[in-house]
Amino acid sequence: MQEWEDFAGTLHALDSATKVQLRDHAKAILAVICLDLDSQQSVQQGIDKSQGNAPQVADETAAEAHAVDRLQAGFTVEELMAEFRALRASVLRLWQATVKTADESDLQDMLRFNEAIDQSLTESLAHFSAMLRDSQNVFLAILGHDVRNPLGAISMGTQMILEDTTLAPRHLKVAAQVLHSTQRVAEIVADLLDYSTSHLGGGIPVTLAQYDLSVECRSVVQEMKLFHPERDFKVDVEDGITVSWDRTRMSQALSNLMANAVQHGAASSPVWVTVGRQGDDVVLVVQNEGEVISPSRLRVMFDPGKSFVMKSTSERSASQTSNLGLGLYITHEIVLAHGGKIWVSSTELEGTTVKVRMPAIATGTSNHPAHQ
Repeated sequence: MQEWEDFAGTLHALDSATKVQLRDHAKAILAVICLDLDSQQSVQQGIDKSQGNAPQVADETAAEAHAVDRLQAGFTVEELMAEFRALRASVLRLWQATVKTADESDLQDMLRFNEAIDQSLTESLAHFSAMLRDSQNVFLAILGHDVRNPLGAISMGTQMILEDTTLAPRHLKVAAQVLHSTQRVAEIVADLLDYSTSHLGGGIPVTLAQYDLSVECRSVVQEMKLFHPERDFKVDVEDGITVSWDRTRMSQALSNLMANAVQHGAASSPVWVTVGRQGDDVVLVVQNEGEVISPSRLRVMFDPGKSFVMKSTSERSASQTSNLGLGLYITHEIVLAHGGKIWVSSTELEGTTVKVRMPAIATGTSNHPAHQ
């Protein structure tokens, strides 16, 4: 305990902490490890524990409680890991000073201790990371809600200006551009809210209702043609497809996929959109020609954070990051919320293809695994 306290006192986040704060959960963590060392354990149970897959407990563990305390104290994840490294090193150093000659039983105890430390570290890091993500998503949600009110005021004021026929044409042109930009910002804010709430609430909620998908798809395509008159769209939508989906959300998903194809596809080639039945499911395919996407990029295509991190410095420049990939992430969440699947492929021969397969009668649950 003294070695733990001496080390913890050297960390910046605890430089003014009391002795109780320095030691806090160390005794409880070590007590759990002592109980573990006294219990029977199979080889597979030991392997599971070292990989962070020990049986779940109903109550908060000492390691998880420690994570809460350290997050509140302003720790970084590196400082949290450093504490567990110090705890491991302290115990092993003191053990080595006591045990001059180790037999098989001693070595087994040392292995069991390391497995238990790894389990505690995994519990603490997982809890710390989850709370950190939640705090970031709450911040985004609050930011999105707070920005909506001034955006609404700007939009209403600009529309009133546009109705003033006494203004000079150049002033009306500027007002029209302001309104367009405001609407674009509103769309980005809506995407941010979807991004944050999907992490906090177990996915994007959907409201299911029966409608004609064929008609709705053609309407979305027509809207996209108006926004991008310079692009060629090849559309093949089967007639009479009736679904029980969230109409607004699925139209948003199709629009996002088409917008992504327009942005990243070759300007001289068409964007292909195909919608049809396959048994009890409906399959939507959006395809474009263009630069082949590497397998490593494909794996994180629906995760905007990881996708951004993988970009080079030049790719992260302001001119190339106007689209952070929130649209693809939201599309992914919408599909999963309907009980469907989405995947992407990219080859020299076929270009980039995004395929969505969903049951015509959706399950309507948004409680899907975070990394499906």
